[in-house]
Amino acid sequence: MTEALQDITWADAERVLIPVQLLLAMLGMGATLSLREFRNVVRHPTGVSLGLGLQWLAVPLWGQLLIWAFSLSPGWAAGIILVTVTPGGAFSNLLTYLGRGHLALSISVTAVATVASTFTAPLLLRLLASSFLREAFSFPTGRILLEVTLYLLIPLFAGIAIYTYLRQYAKTISKAAIWASMTLVLIIAAGALTAGRIKVAAHGWGPPLWTALFAVGIHFASLEVCRLLGRTDDESVALAVEVSVRNGGVGLLLMQFFFPGQVEQDQALYTILFYTGLQIWIPLPAILLHRWGRSPLLLRKARPGKGQSEG
Repeated sequence: MTEALQDITWADAERVLIPVQLLLAMLGMGATLSLREFRNVVRHPTGVSLGLGLQWLAVPLWGQLLIWAFSLSPGWAAGIILVTVTPGGAFSNLLTYLGRGHLALSISVTAVATVASTFTAPLLLRLLASSFLREAFSFPTGRILLEVTLYLLIPLFAGIAIYTYLRQYAKTISKAAIWASMTLVLIIAAGALTAGRIKVAAHGWGPPLWTALFAVGIHFASLEVCRLLGRTDDESVALAVEVSVRNGGVGLLLMQFFFPGQVEQDQALYTILFYTGLQIWIPLPAILLHRWGRSPLLLRKARPGKGQSEG
């Protein structure tokens, strides 16, 4: 009873802390950017196109390969599928900022992929998991669009306005908002770890193994593809982080429509929560290497590009 009460209490706290963290992060990052940088992304859309191609093609294909290789049962397979069809999360923008990657590109891919997920996620789910879906399945389109507007676009443009019209205060506001956001990230991560929702002992080491393999695979494959296509390290870091960091909140929203059976739902929940905790650490080496002026891929020469952040 006490454990259940603790979990409910923390879930209520998360519903407040996560939106505040997103608002602060987007405000802080927006205060380092100008509209000119987004115009450059629009004029040269190959970076956004590559990011979307990785999100919509490479990630689901890699997930399906792992499901087949490990012969995953419906519950575990559903968890992987839910992770693959969700768009990148706004936390990827914060990691890109900290790694001095191409921030405008990262935010652009996040915004486009999240809005487009109202169409792409149902399509991919029906393609990859038609045997799992309920007949009355529907995507929470209104809620996704509302969250994109409130927690991504409004604070982002508020930050850009600060950078444009209050330039003398922009750096101070940006750093304060970013540090406050990072403090909330640590609080949220600590709370999730102590809430007891991920019990490795109950399922063995199989689920962590294939979930980690999925995360590591898409991250390094994205870095390699970007390098092969001649992208700068700024762009490669931004896109690899964008692909690695998924929007766990959207995944959880989809899960509640997914399975009538409690066992399968527990397995899908485990996969989404474990991946959400793991995804923070997978891109960290590439982020640090790039921040230190080295190639995000070991044993490779750096491909410098114009930095998008002074973080």
